[in-house]
Amino acid sequence: MTKIFTLILAFRYRLNGMLLTVYLLATECKVGRNLKCLRLPVFRDIPKGNISIGDHVVLGKGVSFEISGNGRLELGDQVVIGDGVKISSTHLIRIGNWSGIAENSSIRGSLHKMLKDQYYMKQPSTGSDITVGEDVLIGANVVILGGVYLPDGVVVGAQSLVNRHDKVHAYGIFAGSPLKHIRDRQ
Repeated sequence: MTKIFTLILAFRYRLNGMLLTVYLLATECKVGRNLKCLRLPVFRDIPKGNISIGDHVVLGKGVSFEISGNGRLELGDQVVIGDGVKISSTHLIRIGNWSGIAENSSIRGSLHKMLKDQYYMKQPSTGSDITVGEDVLIGANVVILGGVYLPDGVVVGAQSLVNRHDKVHAYGIFAGSPLKHIRDRQ
């Protein structure tokens, strides 16, 4: 019985991946081979050629993309995005090969201006690019804000906040809010 369930789940992953591939190609986006997803992601804006997905990418259930305005999303090869991850920006978000984002994390490359003379929702968005290098692990419930550069091999521990002022280096392990260096990968 479990073998049948496993086969059904694998088929569902691939079928959803094929449906998502067709949708993204129809909107002039780029999609590599063997995209898999447990459930189709939610798009707050219709993609307009601004999403690029590499080979062998896996998306969990409840993933949400809000790539609007001049925003672009680039996922490298072998990227895994866990359940409930939210990716939102009006700028470039680039995630390198073999990187993973655990469940319920949020990557936000833009925010509203905060001038006091008008409602914040009526103010234009501001922000900056986010780059996640190769072989990066982002733990559960992590928030990454605009302007962040995570070099290759970085590990960010669960429930951490990463902003553009944090100093991170390649193959380091970081955690907390404010973000602190724990140790380096061995």
